[in-house]
Amino acid sequence: MRKQIVGVAGIAALTMAMTAHAGGANLSRLSNMITPYAPPDGEAEVVPNVSPGDQIAIACEPIEQRSADSDVRVVLTISAVPGETMPGYKKVLATDAQLLKGAVRVRIPDVPDIEDHTVDLNVYVVDDKGSQHCNAGHMKIT
Repeated sequence: MRKQIVGVAGIAALTMAMTAHAGGANLSRLSNMITPYAPPDGEAEVVPNVSPGDQIAIACEPIEQRSADSDVRVVLTISAVPGETMPGYKKVLATDAQLLKGAVRVRIPDVPDIEDHTVDLNVYVVDDKGSQHCNAGHMKIT
């Protein structure tokens, strides 16, 4: 199964779209601005900075192929990055999620001590056929 993730370009496009469409967002237009991205072999991953409350979107194959009654969850896992202390928890479920055509949009949770941590984003899709997941890379919460 080929996995795709949203890269810096997709996050930047979504951030600009969210700013431009704040209040009465045209969600059908947002899904067209999400760009799947995977760094070429041998290149380092670019880790974007986000803040609690920011909205991001993740597009990947399990979301694109989900059935109408699928349960989609986004989990942020605190990464073990040198110099970052653990906040007292390992994972956070992003509960403010909205399904778009081929993507899921979530708000970065505002939980205690999450600032200045790098997180690994995983999307889980569960339906009557089973479960699938995709890794959407890392983000630094500032």
